[in-house]
Amino acid sequence: MKNLFLITFVLIFHQSFSQINFNANTTVPSYNGDFLYGSNLGWYGGNWKDENLAEIAAGNPAKNVSGAGVKTLRPTLPEHFLETWGYNIRIGAFSFYNSLGIKDNTVFLEGPSAAHRDYNKYDGCNYPTNIFAHLYDPIWDGGANGTPVNDNNYYALYVYKTVMLYKNYVKFWEIWNEPDYDGGANGWKPSGVAGNWFDKNPSPCEMPNLYAPVFYYNRMLRISYEVIKSIDPTAFVTTGGLGYPGFLDAVLRNTDNPVDGSVNSTYPNKGGAFFDVLSYHEYPMYSSSVKNNRNSDAAANDVVGPKSAFQNVLSKYGYNGSTYPNKLWICTESNVPRKAIGEFIGGEEVQKNFLIKALVQFQKNDIKQFYVFTIGEGADISTNNPNGLMGLYQNLNIKSPFTQVLTSGGIAYKTTSDILSGYKYDDAKTKSLSLNTDVDGGAFKNNSGKYVYVLWAITKTDKSENASAIYSFPAAANVLSQLNRREWNYSSSPSTSQLSSKNISLTGSPSFFFDGSVTPDPIPNPVPNPGPLATEDDNEIIKFKLFPNPSSKKVVASYELTKNEEVSIEVIDTKGKIVNKVIENSKQFPGVQTIEISLNHLKEGLYFCKFIIGDKIFTKKIIKID
Repeated sequence: MKNLFLITFVLIFHQSFSQINFNANTTVPSYNGDFLYGSNLGWYGGNWKDENLAEIAAGNPAKNVSGAGVKTLRPTLPEHFLETWGYNIRIGAFSFYNSLGIKDNTVFLEGPSAAHRDYNKYDGCNYPTNIFAHLYDPIWDGGANGTPVNDNNYYALYVYKTVMLYKNYVKFWEIWNEPDYDGGANGWKPSGVAGNWFDKNPSPCEMPNLYAPVFYYNRMLRISYEVIKSIDPTAFVTTGGLGYPGFLDAVLRNTDNPVDGSVNSTYPNKGGAFFDVLSYHEYPMYSSSVKNNRNSDAAANDVVGPKSAFQNVLSKYGYNGSTYPNKLWICTESNVPRKAIGEFIGGEEVQKNFLIKALVQFQKNDIKQFYVFTIGEGADISTNNPNGLMGLYQNLNIKSPFTQVLTSGGIAYKTTSDILSGYKYDDAKTKSLSLNTDVDGGAFKNNSGKYVYVLWAITKTDKSENASAIYSFPAAANVLSQLNRREWNYSSSPSTSQLSSKNISLTGSPSFFFDGSVTPDPIPNPVPNPGPLATEDDNEIIKFKLFPNPSSKKVVASYELTKNEEVSIEVIDTKGKIVNKVIENSKQFPGVQTIEISLNHLKEGLYFCKFIIGDKIFTKKIIKID
């Protein structure tokens, strides 16, 4: 196997490999993809494989799993894991993610194996580094060992082998998770305050995720950039979830020169030349701007706030389109807890409002991707650890696939993703809405020219989500006089109301508004004897639901059986013709059942979903929209 791996790399090298002659000071590729609703996966014990987590994140129609609206993931591929289990160990998983519609993933690279770790202690630090040995060996050796990189440069070889195998599944390569983590000691300090990182380089001991000089981080950026771009010039190299502008300043003012970070012929470029994208992390519960204003609007504004602070540093060194190209932006971790613990912001209401508002604010501020922390909670609601209550699903440590339960935040996340996926933020249209100091939101447009408007009353009180405002769409916005409205929980409780575009009552919980033409009127033709419509009594017995409805792509049928039953489900058109035989005489067990019904092949209009459960027949309407 090792020889086959070597032969494969030799062939690839001779056929297509070439070193690059550019850097991020000369070019940053465009990202033209949609804003994607992402998630970190987490770890919840042996019951949960990563594939299972991906299924409950994105949904899997084959298993009747509706998911949480996640479109992209942020996994890791540490070297110690790949060296132990083989570099291709996760190819099957990544291919499976792709089959679920997950794309443009962000992968963070880190974690040397014991054999490849640098055990030196730098600048008086009592701890050996957490980085790779031999970073300063030459990056390239011209194929002397069968690969174009120097195999003695362990990090270069790790990056090369990983990117070669996973390049088709990854768009953003993040270099080291939170390299500037310091536990809040000095990283946050502004220039002029003792210990700050603007006026002095952070010491290795101040950065426990590295325990190495900042020059060594720049060296990893340089190796990553040269190797990744030589394989896939369209991929993006990104910093690893930064938290402090002072660390970015240190990266930008130093080269990878291991002596002192100075420029010379061997180290001609400073750190900004070796990344395209700035990835950052922001948790509003730790922010001073939210400390005495613990509500969803303050939190949503806080989570996009770091872009301004980081951009000030980038501009200082010419990364504002004047001297060098602008950097792109992603946020790879954020959330607020589902419960208020101590003085931290938290609660069911604030979390679900925050997630919708943050998703809107990210797009308004041209942040390309967001990865929520995390797919599932890691603790029970009784915990006093706020980090344990930031998932889209309730505690997965006590659940097994597929018994998971979405939190209110998870429902809100899925609703936002389901409604806004395929829509792009429209700044000009948003400005035409003339939003004021009491109302916030945005306008989003799809490729067909249709709009969705997300609006809410701004929360302004500490520890309160209560807010109200009356809003009318101005004439300049050119919005139809009749709108359709959907609420934050549409993905679990589908309901659409019609209303005037004037004098709309808003609350602190965001609502979604569509032009009245988006949802078609039901076609009045009756179905020839489709079976009785489910009565309220019947509906209560089987808890029979179809959602979302109306829908453009799919609906989910949900019902509850009290005993073993044979179930058949059909979709019929207004002429009584069966257009989708979903299941036929399927033997099912007691409990809640969910089945996804594809509408992709159907034209816009009215259909009926016919259920045969035991000796009873139920029928419900489905409205297919474009």
